[in-house]
Amino acid sequence: MQATINHTGRRKILRSELQINMKVSEDSTPEFDVDFSLKRDNLPDDATIYIEAYKNNTIQRFHFGTVGHIVKPENRKLDQIDLSAPTLFRIRIVDETGHHGRLVASADQIRPDSDEDIQKNSLLPVKSTPLEELTWKVEIESGVKPVLCINSRIPDAKGQLASNPRFQSLILPAALRQILMFYLWNDDTDDDDPIAGQWLLFAEQLLNERPHENDPLLLMQWIDDVVSEFSRAFRLTEILLLKLEEVSS
Repeated sequence: MQATINHTGRRKILRSELQINMKVSEDSTPEFDVDFSLKRDNLPDDATIYIEAYKNNTIQRFHFGTVGHIVKPENRKLDQIDLSAPTLFRIRIVDETGHHGRLVASADQIRPDSDEDIQKNSLLPVKSTPLEELTWKVEIESGVKPVLCINSRIPDAKGQLASNPRFQSLILPAALRQILMFYLWNDDTDDDDPIAGQWLLFAEQLLNERPHENDPLLLMQWIDDVVSEFSRAFRLTEILLLKLEEVSS
């Protein structure tokens, strides 16, 4: 791609014009695939298509041929970007026939469809992802749903969380505690943040309304009580002990 790009007159690529899906390869490295439904009106056939995966200050670029002849690169593994948080994508279509490349169409902040579907239907989406020696963690930032990440080296990691009482009892209460602490102590959390509101409403429905005072001791006690009530409501210890008895008998 040319170093200088003219952004004048570019059109916005609609979300319906491409579908990005993620999966984990055999070596536990995330990779993606793209299905195109590009509207080719006003797009030069020989304009080059680039898709970039990015997070924080890291970026990985892939060449997908041209508008008239889309060619998927064989290697679509995301092995050069920060995987500690959800990956976003952007598409750039560039007319490179002139002295300077001209950006003719683009779209930014595209989430993989599989991630979007999960986020629409779950308060706490779960994904399997490389975490080195860390077994699990919660990805959380203001304005975006928290995501529970399970190490992809664990066989059927997401299935284990859905059905294995050991996973549930050891992970879910701790994850709930992290999320509530983030929303109650993070100065960047907007009072009108709907995601923070959903989580705090969930907690209040389990127990009672949170303290209005900003006393850390009162808030910590409230969080402890919410986590205890969550564990009691879902019988986490009881079910875990029953399963352990089944294994030992």
